[in-house]
Amino acid sequence: MEYVSRVPRPPLDGLIDDLYYLEGAPPYARLMLPPMPAALLIVNLGAPFRIRAGTDIETAEYADGCVVTMPTRAFEFGYPPGTRSVGVHFKP
Repeated sequence: MEYVSRVPRPPLDGLIDDLYYLEGAPPYARLMLPPMPAALLIVNLGAPFRIRAGTDIETAEYADGCVVTMPTRAFEFGYPPGTRSVGVHFKP
């Protein structure tokens, strides 16, 4: 899996931690992400991915992408076999 991350130049560096590109076969099918103090934007360029928050039984599928706004609980992120996306990690 390829993960490329870049910090933007001013003035965006005051609002954004990094911009990233992710592509390839993930080494794992699911990833548990902890609560975060800031938002995350994911633009999906490949097969749909899945997110399940907290103790929710239902998993939501995202084909185009999503915005995760300051999650207060951990969530499970499910990668497709071949993933491709770009995203933004915003500063708190």
